[in-house]
Amino acid sequence: MTISLYIVCYYYLGNLIFYIIGGTNVGKIFKFGCLGIIALFVIGIIAMVAGGGDTTEKTSTDTKAVSKEGVSSDVKIAVGSMETVDSVGNEYTKEQAQGVFKILEVTLTNNQKDAITVDANSFKLVDSKGREFTYSTQGQTSFDLANGGKTDFFLKQLNPGLTQTGKIVFDIPKDAEGLFLKASGGMTGKEINLKVE
Repeated sequence: MTISLYIVCYYYLGNLIFYIIGGTNVGKIFKFGCLGIIALFVIGIIAMVAGGGDTTEKTSTDTKAVSKEGVSSDVKIAVGSMETVDSVGNEYTKEQAQGVFKILEVTLTNNQKDAITVDANSFKLVDSKGREFTYSTQGQTSFDLANGGKTDFFLKQLNPGLTQTGKIVFDIPKDAEGLFLKASGGMTGKEINLKVE
């Protein structure tokens, strides 16, 4: 729609300028030069209007996480236990936390009619300052290798009516408090907030 708007503006403005300057060959050159500048100006205005939403950063300090269970896009998500450790892995795969590791147990039940893809990227820990923490790739890998190489939440398909329980490793600052979990049922599910403590 916007391209057709540009063409219509270009056509009418070009004809107007051409008519004003008399329709000579010099007028054609002048017409295209002026028209180019006007077109750029119009495109700039349209781009500012179309893309100029609210530029203020929205922090997620919404602590309305009142339950350890919730439903996101027909996927039931339940938070289990959470433990705090300084390192994960075994003697061969040990990974030290930059802050502390929070290992969170999560259970998903797919109540949709189709399979969903379960991945640790669907979960974020959020603290009272609104800081969002994604799972620790290094920590998760070391944890999984130390537990027989079992990956619970790495691009796993979960068919309808089935339940998957797994643990997710987050590396967060030691001073992080007031934690809650932002979770979504599958990679495209609606985000919900759940209590973790």
